[in-house]
Amino acid sequence: MVTPRQHIEDIRRTKFSIGGEPNLLTEDLHHAVKNLSSELYTKDVHFLMELIQNAEDNHYIEGESPTLEFVITSNDITATGAPATLLIFNNGKGFSPKNIDSVCGVGRSTKKG
Repeated sequence: MVTPRQHIEDIRRTKFSIGGEPNLLTEDLHHAVKNLSSELYTKDVHFLMELIQNAEDNHYIEGESPTLEFVITSNDITATGAPATLLIFNNGKGFSPKNIDSVCGVGRSTKKG
């Protein structure tokens, strides 16, 4: 069985060409998503609202209060050349592989309505 980390690393490599072979379609996808997001999210706060909504959609252990924490580090822990990394922590049970695929896909939300 594939671990959650392996699943995410596979998505990074195959869909986003991070740590893998460059894919010409990946660059086109990045430009398309950037253009689409600039139209959909005219305010920078929408990005944070989406992250909070993802935490809200998570499943939590019964009787335990949900927590959410944002941390910005000046370290490039993703090895993508970024000047900083935004880390998001919560105490949810975690996303299933299907949820991860949905979050990493364009127009593939598992939510309806």
